Amino acid sequence: MNHVHRWSLVLPAMLVVMVASAQHKVVVFEPDHALPAKWVRPVNVGRSNAAATIVREQVLFLQGKGYLEASCDTCFVRGDSSHCPIAVGRQYRWARLRPLGIPGELASEAGLREKLYEGQPIAPRQIANTIRTLLVRSENSGYPFARVWLDSLRETGDGLYAVLRAERGRLVTYDSVIVRGSVRTSMRYLRASIGIRPGDVYNESVLNAVETRLRELPFVTQKQRPYVQFTPESTKLFLFLDAKKASSINGVLGLQPDANTGKVSLTGDIDLRLRNALRRGEAIALNWRSLQNSTQDLKVAGNLPFAFNTPFGIDASLKLFKRDSTFLEVTSRLGLEYLTRGDKVTLFLNSKTSDRLGSNTIVQPGLADVRLISYGLGFARERLDYRFNPRRGHGIQVEGSAGRKRTSQAVFGLVEQPPEINTVQLEVLGTALAHVALGRRSTVRFVAQGGRMLNDDLYANELYRIGGLKTLRGMDEASITASSYVISTVEYRFLYEENSNFFLFVDQAWWERHVKDEFSTDTPMGFGLGTTFETKAGLFSLTYALGQQFDNPIQLRGGKVHFGFISLF
Repeated sequence: MNHVHRWSLVLPAMLVVMVASAQHKVVVFEPDHALPAKWVRPVNVGRSNAAATIVREQVLFLQGKGYLEASCDTCFVRGDSSHCPIAVGRQYRWARLRPLGIPGELASEAGLREKLYEGQPIAPRQIANTIRTLLVRSENSGYPFARVWLDSLRETGDGLYAVLRAERGRLVTYDSVIVRGSVRTSMRYLRASIGIRPGDVYNESVLNAVETRLRELPFVTQKQRPYVQFTPESTKLFLFLDAKKASSINGVLGLQPDANTGKVSLTGDIDLRLRNALRRGEAIALNWRSLQNSTQDLKVAGNLPFAFNTPFGIDASLKLFKRDSTFLEVTSRLGLEYLTRGDKVTLFLNSKTSDRLGSNTIVQPGLADVRLISYGLGFARERLDYRFNPRRGHGIQVEGSAGRKRTSQAVFGLVEQPPEINTVQLEVLGTALAHVALGRRSTVRFVAQGGRMLNDDLYANELYRIGGLKTLRGMDEASITASSYVISTVEYRFLYEENSNFFLFVDQAWWERHVKDEFSTDTPMGFGLGTTFETKAGLFSLTYALGQQFDNPIQLRGGKVHFGFISLF
């Protein structure tokens, strides 16, 4: 077998030199005995130096079919063709490949069955893949020191006989996870985040994912790569983590001119986000917005992952929206999350009420008092290389819900009151984004977001409110109410510092409003440019956007200017 091994691995340098230097367009193979025509048909090549690669691939192909002695010493150039004689040799087959020391369940997972090999051509790549699979399966089930090799290889009258041996070594379990660095957070939370706890069986695939999962934690940074220390008595995982600023306060001011009067109004948006403030990996958020026309929007949310040392987390939020003196909407939500490998599945209960202000005294067309209790399921995933200023990666968030809704248009003092209506309402919401890197400093950001309400008894005060900096730039904040909408964004970003960029964007939307007897639709568009830059005080952002809707011409005086500030702490 030394002769077979030598011929299978050595391709003389003469072949590379002669073929690469020749000018030709066709490689013709000339085997020393008959082979299927499809195996040795002439190959057209666009470059002369590609011929050597074609010949090497042909030799490896034949060896993969059991012709272990196949080789090609040299090629001869005739006109625009290279003629390559191939010494094929005989075809080797398995007489028997017997596993030894391999547990039955492991052999089954690797597809190792003696009957599948008997009489079959010997394929070195197949054997290598089988050995690799056995090693990977062993490493992922607690045996990092497993060995697999071919033994007792000999030739018989029916072919080659060999024993595939395996030694799994000792079973390894983690006895501790040790953190070195300035990070301060719950070890219970950290161990749950990386998926490794004391007493867990060693799993190579989980260990390889530790760095990725640590990068998804916004409040830690890695000083160096983690490593595992093996001793006869213990197995320890060492992590080297420092604290990183992840909490933020974001302030935005907007100047929005009135298209009719030309007057400029000032809007505000304050966004406070706390991460790991209580050292349990929790997230707390508070967002307040003051929109035009005396409209107020307040949202408070909290999230506690891996509660009570389980893979489940708790998510809760409360939102209040007041439209001048027209209506008040209150939405509360409680969710139970299941966290696994950076993904999140959420089962939630949502309560939404929207009350007309002054509904006891006047009739308000298109509005109603709404009570909706719904149950839903959501899924979220985020894979970004850097959360604050990503260059590549993707994310998705989608949820659907169904619930019972009660609506009433009753007004105090009327003799005949409208009846209360009970219906079933379905709803779906989703956002998907992707960053495609262009070179070292540029990226293209693609975003698609949308929602749809399915109900025949919808009112204006319960619809989606879109428009503004976070949805459709170039439009007034929350100026569009819709029962269904889709917004797509294409944005080019030039990243000139870790937390700084310059961007150009286009937002294209479609929406429809289907309430009672009213139906309207439009395809508004927003476009513009902006920048985000980092200073010692924090991150400043500036965006200028123009918008167009209902086939109206674009007016420069209607441009929206947004100033933003994010302070990390």
